[in-house]
Amino acid sequence: MPIALGSRKHVFVDWALIDPGYGVAWGGNVPTSWEMPYGVKITVHPPQIDPTPLIVPERPWEEFINVYCTLLEIDGGFRLYYETHVRKEDGDTDDLRAMLAVAESRDGVTWEKPSLGILNFRGTTDNNLVYGLDAALGRGAHGATVFVDPSAPPEARYKLVHMGREDGRYRVFGATSPDGLRWTAMRKPLLDSYISDTQTVVRFDERRGRYIGYFRGWTHQPHAPGFHGRRAISYAETEDFAHWPTPEIIVAPEAADDPGTDIYTNSYTPWPGTGDAHLMFPAYYVRALDILEVHLLSSRDGMRWERPLRAPVIGAGEPGSGREGGVYAGCGLVAIRPGEWSLPIGPKRWTHNQSLFPVGRATPDNGLLRRAVWRPDGMMSLEAVAEGRCSTFPLVFAGSRLQVNVWARFAGEARFELATADGATIPGRSFAECDPVIGDSPQAIVTWNGDADVSPWSGQAIRLRIWLRRARLHALQFVE
Repeated sequence: MPIALGSRKHVFVDWALIDPGYGVAWGGNVPTSWEMPYGVKITVHPPQIDPTPLIVPERPWEEFINVYCTLLEIDGGFRLYYETHVRKEDGDTDDLRAMLAVAESRDGVTWEKPSLGILNFRGTTDNNLVYGLDAALGRGAHGATVFVDPSAPPEARYKLVHMGREDGRYRVFGATSPDGLRWTAMRKPLLDSYISDTQTVVRFDERRGRYIGYFRGWTHQPHAPGFHGRRAISYAETEDFAHWPTPEIIVAPEAADDPGTDIYTNSYTPWPGTGDAHLMFPAYYVRALDILEVHLLSSRDGMRWERPLRAPVIGAGEPGSGREGGVYAGCGLVAIRPGEWSLPIGPKRWTHNQSLFPVGRATPDNGLLRRAVWRPDGMMSLEAVAEGRCSTFPLVFAGSRLQVNVWARFAGEARFELATADGATIPGRSFAECDPVIGDSPQAIVTWNGDADVSPWSGQAIRLRIWLRRARLHALQFVE
């Protein structure tokens, strides 16, 4: 059966679209190869780190800004939810007293902390706090993540998930809001006697008609932390936001990892503009160094995950970098500026356990948030360092033009060829007739001798062959 590609955007989180070929094809009198890929690989690309902070601590309720945050595009502008704390007398913070604040921007450059008049902090509502304190019924707002629920009535369009403690038990709680600012806490927990002491990420999956959630898990002690387990990522799904089954571990440290490795956060996000590609940017905790570094995980269905790069995509920094203690990723991969996709990150001066020891607090770490920045679809690619070629499985597309996202080095290029399902090159749509795609071309339309029309083959089973030289193919899509 050919792949029903239709008009959806394809990105290279795996080899799903690429024919593995045969080194020695079946049958015939002479041994021959069949559609063998060569010279190409799937590559993970690190982001640029914007040196200008998104948010810095500057208000009395911001004595410490934690790394957990959510970036959303809302009504043509942008909103950043971030966790903030007031320090205790010993200088440390209490997760169960966390508050949730909001910053807003129209252009993604200038951010404001609006005076909302919603929550009372030390006798005044002149602040940008939206959750925690009285609104959270005394449960705090630790690890809160906000999402827009397209299935909900207007009064519950926004939803929030966070960890808290009540009656001596750690629980996962929820809240709803019509505008993402004025929240009503749900009295009953979403999960009882379950500790997800990190940023829990939940969203409504429209394709499946269910809520899906990524939580913290523990190996050996799945539902509560202990000294004999490793942190991991757990998953659950439900049709009823108010009731969740116990999450089960889906990603854990592997045999190839150092034995002192934990997966601390998940930072799940669907790949923007696709319906079948998913990413995580989890912070891996390296116990020996007491630091956290952001890795990248990819998935085609949100359930089975791969780590295509066995190294951090955002590592801890050198002394003086501001992230020598490590770095976490927040939630929300958003195009807040033209030609850029941004993910909020929390760099750390202190290592994970440093705040527990007064002697280690020589360099202040009051927290801030920055941006990790990629070109559109720039997190992964099909790449040929020198020269490479591959072919898709037979596929059926809908559209009249082929649009590609290509980045090529100097003297590099990408070319494309259409072939029948059995491998015969289609006249007029060969590599030789393809006009090369060069340079930084995020939305290039492929042409053959100046002609972009591929509509005669729409709805038919064809192969798309790809030839790269010193180039990266980040995405492809058939469009009208």
